[in-house]
Amino acid sequence: MENIAQRPPAVRFCDVWKSYGTGQNKQFALQNIDLAVPRGSIYGLLGPSGCGKTTLLRCAVGRLQVDHGLVVSLGKKPGARGHGIPGNLVGYMPQEIALYNEFTISETLHYFGRLCGMPSTKVKQRIEFLINFLKLPESSRKVQDMSGGQRRRVSFAIALLQEPKLIILDEPTVGVDPLLRQRIWNHLIDISQTGDVTIIITTHYIEEARQADMVGLMRNGRLLAEAPPEQLLDRHRLETLEGVFLKLCQDDQVADDFAGQESVGHSSLADSEKDDLTEDPPLLKAQHLQAPTNSNSSFEVSLSGSHLKKVNDSCYERFRMFTSAPKFGNIIALFIKNLLILKRRIGFLMFQFLLPSLQIVLFCLCIGRMPADLNMAVVNNETSGTLGEKFLSKIDPVYIAQNNFSHDMNAAIQSVKDGTNWGVIGIGENFTQDLIARFIPGSQPDNKTLDSGTVHLYLDMTNQEILMAIQQKLMDAFQAFADEVLVDEGMNPNLANLPIKIEKPVYGDLNPSFTNFMAPGVIISIPFFMATGLTALSFVIERKEGLLDRSCVAGVSAFEIMAAHVGVQFLVMTVQVALLLVFALLVFGVPYEGPLILVIIITLFQGLCGMALGLLISAVCDTENAAIQLALGSVYPNLLLSGIIWPIEAMPKALQYISMVLPMTYPAEAMRYILSRGWDMTYMAVWRGFLVTVGWGWALFALSILILKIKGM
Repeated sequence: MENIAQRPPAVRFCDVWKSYGTGQNKQFALQNIDLAVPRGSIYGLLGPSGCGKTTLLRCAVGRLQVDHGLVVSLGKKPGARGHGIPGNLVGYMPQEIALYNEFTISETLHYFGRLCGMPSTKVKQRIEFLINFLKLPESSRKVQDMSGGQRRRVSFAIALLQEPKLIILDEPTVGVDPLLRQRIWNHLIDISQTGDVTIIITTHYIEEARQADMVGLMRNGRLLAEAPPEQLLDRHRLETLEGVFLKLCQDDQVADDFAGQESVGHSSLADSEKDDLTEDPPLLKAQHLQAPTNSNSSFEVSLSGSHLKKVNDSCYERFRMFTSAPKFGNIIALFIKNLLILKRRIGFLMFQFLLPSLQIVLFCLCIGRMPADLNMAVVNNETSGTLGEKFLSKIDPVYIAQNNFSHDMNAAIQSVKDGTNWGVIGIGENFTQDLIARFIPGSQPDNKTLDSGTVHLYLDMTNQEILMAIQQKLMDAFQAFADEVLVDEGMNPNLANLPIKIEKPVYGDLNPSFTNFMAPGVIISIPFFMATGLTALSFVIERKEGLLDRSCVAGVSAFEIMAAHVGVQFLVMTVQVALLLVFALLVFGVPYEGPLILVIIITLFQGLCGMALGLLISAVCDTENAAIQLALGSVYPNLLLSGIIWPIEAMPKALQYISMVLPMTYPAEAMRYILSRGWDMTYMAVWRGFLVTVGWGWALFALSILILKIKGM
């Protein structure tokens, strides 16, 4: 019978170290791991939680990069150009369920089948087989409607789907019926013997690992032993693997205590002590090893008689950004997956469509309108004449409601202090005579006469917008009153006008609206912040649930994930922008003098820029709370500093410089010039806004990809 250890290795770990944290918080998850998994075998990896099993598996599929040492899977380093690991050569089942709850079994397997480049007919055949083999419900059953055990079996089915050459299973039989567990093991044994498939499996059920061809026992990041199960039992003269593992752990603990007492200096295993796969792997006793200080060391590894060339760890392709071109098939698979998720969340999708429209409707209804029903106390002390009463009659009752306090000025002032009225309109006893005296030719009224012929206002000036509205309406009333009085006296009514005449505006109209000032910035800010909020959690949730990791093991890159996400969100954003502009420009009549196509394009570009910011937030943050807080925290600084709410010319100089580098300042200015002035791309202020938007968008997208690469995607 063939000695399993004499087969060439499918997976090889040589002097591998992996740590987490830095400085005093640095902890080693893997220490001097020398491990060989023979091709066409089942390798059982055993050990308690936290011993480094999952870390080792993630290194084998290229999801983690080691600090030192060499990992080879199916003849190449994981992630090497053109290699199928990560990709369709490996089937991976993580500890987490890592399934999309909205998907059916069929949709789940079709998604991963597309990532592996499988024809749809082949996927259907495999789905039928796996459903029967794993005793799964009907293929139309949603993941969220299944039990925990059924979900775990679906997760296992994904690992078997494309019939890969390397299958890595992290606790696949937890919560599985014992009969089905044995059936799974029989299938793994069958495909490993007849299909040249290599399987690495971790399990809590130590005794079931006796069915493996090789087992590796781990503790505290170290490999205690590696050998066929029967050889371990014979060597230690025990009847169970659990007993062997307990004995090795006890020996390892004694070695730990002895080393701590003696303070012995530790060193790594010499190259000569490493296993040669042409011989039976010896039992590797745990040793206390010190991490190599030179992470750039080079070494050679013997792989079944052939030698790999020297490999420098610093060139371990830590940033594989440009090692391979994006795969169009992966982007399509991700695009379809994202569309399916939106389809299953139809209520949320409608909310996405309607929320920007609701925001612009609320803006147009609530902002820029003249305040109405403003209470004003009136004290008319006029005893002779009617001009005071005539003036009061010219005040528009829609905007200012008059509350008569007769001749009691103190009570009127107190009503303002109590918050009942916004101010007091005071008219003196001789208002009519003293006002006419102003216009009698040759008369020279003194200051007392001028003051007596004046309407006195005592205002609550704590609200500037209310104050400005009151002043505007009282000025309008006095203008109408003065025109009428001058006509009655046979005089030219234009005598009441200020000696300043505002001619026909170059841009805009004679009655500017604050709504029209804010509208351009609001129109571009709504899709910007909507896109930011909707994408800020895109990676966080999938990363937390293991979905992102599983897709990446299937060969998906950060760029492909972003491209698919941008594609789907762009479709959503197109509908949002269409509804937004219909309400703003057509329903509420926000004036637009320039080309409508430029308005549409710059609004869409701002949405894409906001999407890029959301992706960056999602790439940076590891928790939902952090992502939400960062997304919300970006809203007010951008709104306040971008000249949307108030002109940037009113800001301190230092803040003006900050404002100029923000992603919405120049685009808001460009939108304002397109809408109100009718400018096109021939004006610098317009094309500068487009240029800033595109520049910010690309920069944020590139930074997001870089951060995801640093984090191991």
